[in-house]
Amino acid sequence: MEPQVLFARQPVLPQLPTLPSLTVQLLTVSVIILQRTIRHNSITTKQPIADQYDFLVVGSGTAGAILAARLTENPNINVLVLEAGGPQTIATDTPSWARQEVGTEVDWGYATISQLPYSGRAFDGHVGLPRGLVVGGSHNLNYLVYSRGSPRDYDSWVEEFGATGWSYREVLPYFIRSENNTDQKIIAMNSAYHSTSGPVSVMTPKNPDPIISIFKEELMKRGIPEVDQNGPTQLGINYFQQTIYENATRSTTASAYLEANVERPNLQILTKAFVTRILFNETRDKDGRITAIGLEYEHENQTQRVYASREVILSAGSINSPQLLMLSGIGPSNHLNEFGIETLVDLPVGYNLKDHIFVQLDYEIFNESLITSGIEWTLENMYYNFVDSAGPLSQFPLVYMYFNSRMNNETDWPDLQIDFTVSPLVNDLEQIVARYSPIYRDQWRNYYRSHVGQKNRLGILCFHYRPRSTGRLYLNSSDPHDFPLIDTRYLTDPYDVNSMVEVISTALELASMPPFNQYVRLYRQPIPGCQLCPNGPIWKCRSYLECYARTITTTVGHQVGTCKMGNTTDSVVDPRLRVRGVNRLRVIDGSIYPHITNGNTNAPIMMFAEYGFDMIRQDNGI
Repeated sequence: MEPQVLFARQPVLPQLPTLPSLTVQLLTVSVIILQRTIRHNSITTKQPIADQYDFLVVGSGTAGAILAARLTENPNINVLVLEAGGPQTIATDTPSWARQEVGTEVDWGYATISQLPYSGRAFDGHVGLPRGLVVGGSHNLNYLVYSRGSPRDYDSWVEEFGATGWSYREVLPYFIRSENNTDQKIIAMNSAYHSTSGPVSVMTPKNPDPIISIFKEELMKRGIPEVDQNGPTQLGINYFQQTIYENATRSTTASAYLEANVERPNLQILTKAFVTRILFNETRDKDGRITAIGLEYEHENQTQRVYASREVILSAGSINSPQLLMLSGIGPSNHLNEFGIETLVDLPVGYNLKDHIFVQLDYEIFNESLITSGIEWTLENMYYNFVDSAGPLSQFPLVYMYFNSRMNNETDWPDLQIDFTVSPLVNDLEQIVARYSPIYRDQWRNYYRSHVGQKNRLGILCFHYRPRSTGRLYLNSSDPHDFPLIDTRYLTDPYDVNSMVEVISTALELASMPPFNQYVRLYRQPIPGCQLCPNGPIWKCRSYLECYARTITTTVGHQVGTCKMGNTTDSVVDPRLRVRGVNRLRVIDGSIYPHITNGNTNAPIMMFAEYGFDMIRQDNGI
């Protein structure tokens, strides 16, 4: 029997301004695209590259952008940033386009080695790992979510890994330093946890899709508290705060820190510069340490070298930083020996790989009036976005709900999250199914065929945010152009499997209840490769739920931990972020996580950079 579709609560949709003529729209949009493109392209230095700088920074992503800008606040310090990708683009500016740039020229295009039989069945085991190949790095590809994780995360780093100085009380000022929070309700709720003066704009969606607001309101009526997840507790529900400017463009650290300071004479950013090796003085000091002195890189088909008088800083991310260390002789000796690389310092580089995983449940929304966001690049939508900072392209709103699994005994440290977001499908069936293995592509065509081009898709995203499965990154060869081998080992720990089954079950049962079933309906057919149980509701069919997880589990894009920080024998960098056994070399990016935080990783990496800058300044007396 079909559910009765009721709309007792008619949504109040935002009224958009009247549009001018098509000619005016076209001219205005064209001028703004040109202006933004010129601004983005201005990031690439026009000055000759010197032989030596005070600091060399590898990568202009979330951390690298902050470090370069903070260091060059001192006019006596010069910095060269080497970025493998090109400038940001109009597409990466646009909030609603959050994940549509995955697989394009601004994405490295990494994938895991086969995860079969544990996960990735729909992808023949090879789960795609989006990583930004662009100024601003992966901050251009993420969901724009500003999420610090739990205070317990940071306190555990001190307790378990000897990460002195990294308790939540100690790192909170460095979160606050970068934040410009524009939501007065959040500020009033937890003023001691937030700032309104930092460079990165953090906002709450102004016009969230009414369908996700219905879920939020109804769940609050059932006793789920409204919380600021970046305050004292995560347990509860709210709209995600996101890194978006008031003009409805993505607030990356590259735009906030680098583009804003591109005129500084002591700051140079060289794009399309692929770093291949760290250079060392191999004469050891009295403590047996070697010293980093520079970098070798490729630019415009030439191999060049540049030197650092103070430090080399790796901010290339959790895949590229460990790969570069190992190619340069810093890593596990047995592994480096396989490729004829001389081991200069034997360290467990590449171990401790952690990531967050999720699956999406697909629902049809009965009434399109409950939708305000979208991904259609029409002239009208571009005009509204560019001129009025409004319309479907201007936002990518999500509602989150943190809660505890039945297995989690630490109730103030939740392990599960469900998100609600409008997730339109492009009007191209082949584009939709391109990520699936050719073996199963016909089955996925059948699954999506009747939904192609639909705006009215609700994604209910199911996350396990405290995973126990741990992977490792390996070299594939001694050629820096060969992608490393990435073994994430998703769902190899039974705890993770049971957690994913529970969160999927919870989401399915919740969405089947009134009043939610008056607004949405689950796609009717089971996903390819999985069989429903003959009896009982879908959320009680353990075999189907586990199959669902093992078939389409994918990454949130939070690969971290491959250059572990701490004071334990398996750490790669110390709590001052210095590579062990090496002078004048630091790693400051997502690879330093001792253990993944219970939230999205972009905000913590901003904190790493702000904190790391103070360490560099103190240690260098500048």
